[in-house]
Order: sequence, then structure tokens, then C-alpha cells
Amino acid sequence: MSRILLWPLAVAVALSVGVANAAEDVAGPTCPPDFSCFPPQPRDGACQHPAIVLDAQSKSTRYEDSPLSRKYEKACIAQAGSSVVRRGNTLRLTFSNGRQKTYKDDAAGCDQGRESCKQYLLYDYFPASRLLLINVAYNESQQWFLVSQQDGKELQIVAPPGYSPDRKWLASVYWTDGGDDGNNGIDIVPASLDPNEAAFHYRPKDYELWEYVRWDGNDRLVLKVTWRPGTESELVTWPAEVVRVNGRWQLNKLPPTRPRP
Repeated sequence: MSRILLWPLAVAVALSVGVANAAEDVAGPTCPPDFSCFPPQPRDGACQHPAIVLDAQSKSTRYEDSPLSRKYEKACIAQAGSSVVRRGNTLRLTFSNGRQKTYKDDAAGCDQGRESCKQYLLYDYFPASRLLLINVAYNESQQWFLVSQQDGKELQIVAPPGYSPDRKWLASVYWTDGGDDGNNGIDIVPASLDPNEAAFHYRPKDYELWEYVRWDGNDRLVLKVTWRPGTESELVTWPAEVVRVNGRWQLNKLPPTRPRP
């Protein structure tokens, strides 16, 4: 599988079960009723990404270019300044404390379809929080890492994140209908990456397809989940939320017939 198709392909699987609600999409055009569209994804970083456009022939959304293109990375590096340098297959980060970290692609492994395939890319930059978002692409999976520009601290999340209104928190939501690479679930992390703040990480053990909808204030992340409430149940889509209560985040699935607590 080509690395430039990993993210769009995984998102496209969502369209086949009809769980996207593009009226709430914060990263693409309004979805006509008869179209299948990418689920919402925030775009809060400083770097430019290809537009999501409507394809009348397939009645779906698509990226106008690869979202993991070196062309976009080059522009993103310019946003991050001298702290990020690309030299061929090597991406080098220099942090404020003087440390450096080097990520080196295994381009040959990717070309030959080996398990060792690994390609790194600077995908986005969050200047207010001094965070770099690194994408790591494998043959049939990918990972995302937030890296502190201050000291190189690294934190894995499941997808490009979106800020809470006060920019204190970053939320990341993603699902894939195949594979078991751990890149599936929900993350809410402090934008400072402060380990003393109460982060939230959720990885479903059963079949659950989580979607980002929006932040509702600074203490509530609105979601949707497609899942089976019982072992013999059909798939259903419910509203859901992660709310912060007494300094701790908690996840709630909300049956459509029950009002939100």
C-alpha cells in the first residue's frame, strides 16, 4: 500500500458504514445529502494542507493532493524555522535545550514492501504550544507524535489534534476498520505536555468507531461512536462525550433516547 494513501484510505472506510456527518466537518466542504464524506478532523496547526474537495463522479470527498507530501512538509519546515531540517531521507530536530533528534527513513524497505518500512514527515506545527507533529508511515499503518520544541519530549496520539477554545488542551480522535496498530481511539493531552496535568487516552478493546465532532467549551469534547451496545446488536451510532469533572476526564456514551446528563 502506498504511504500517501494510508490516511485517506482509512478515513474512506468510514464512509461505507455511513457514519460521517459532514455538516459538522471542520476540515472540508459541506457534504450534500447524497455524498459520502470524510469524518470531521480539526486543522488547528500553522501548516498548510491540501483541500478536501467534493468529487461529483464518485459522490464522495477526496484530497486534492497527498496530505503526506514532501511539498507540504517543505512549507511546514519553513513555519517551524531552523529547529527542523530535512536532508534527503533524514529529518533532524533541534530543541531549545540544545538537544537534537534525528529521524531517518527506511526508503528502501518501503520500496520493497518490507516490514522495516518507516518514513517520517513533519506534518504540522503548533507555534503557541511549541509543538511539532510528526507522522510516521509504515507499509500499512501509521503513527503520530507530538514533539516538544523545548526539550524533545515525545507523546504518541492517534491523529492530528484540535485545540480546546482556551488552547490548553489538544484532542485527537481516529479510527480504522482494519489492522491492530494501536492507532485507534481518543487522546486529550495538555498542550504544554505537562505530565502533571490529567491527560486522557482511550483505546477500544471492542469494535468502536469514534469520530471527532467539536469542542463544547474547554471541559467537554463532543464525539460520535458507532458500535454494538450488545454482543448480538446491530451497529448503531450514538452521541458521546469526554467531559472533565473534578480535574479528571471521563468518557460517556449517550443513548439517543436519553438526554445528556
